[in-house]
Amino acid sequence: MFFKTAIFSVFALLAANGAMGAALPEEAGDMQILIATDAYYACNCPNNCNHNQGSSCKFYSGPSDTDTITEGTCEYPNGNHLASLTCTA
Repeated sequence: MFFKTAIFSVFALLAANGAMGAALPEEAGDMQILIATDAYYACNCPNNCNHNQGSSCKFYSGPSDTDTITEGTCEYPNGNHLASLTCTA
């Protein structure tokens, strides 16, 4: 009795998981533009690991995502190549 219930539950969970994943279009993740929360994360990991010196960057000027967006380029602070890149406007 319990074995049949367990098997039915597994199939129901698998079907529900597939239905939830199918509800979103595949390009839904690409539709959202991600802007960094500060100048450091605009040029560094986790989302911008491939940025180099001179890459363009954007970050919010304040603590909220409703603040203005600052645009700049990724630069080393004071030309120090041992430091992490920072987005400078």
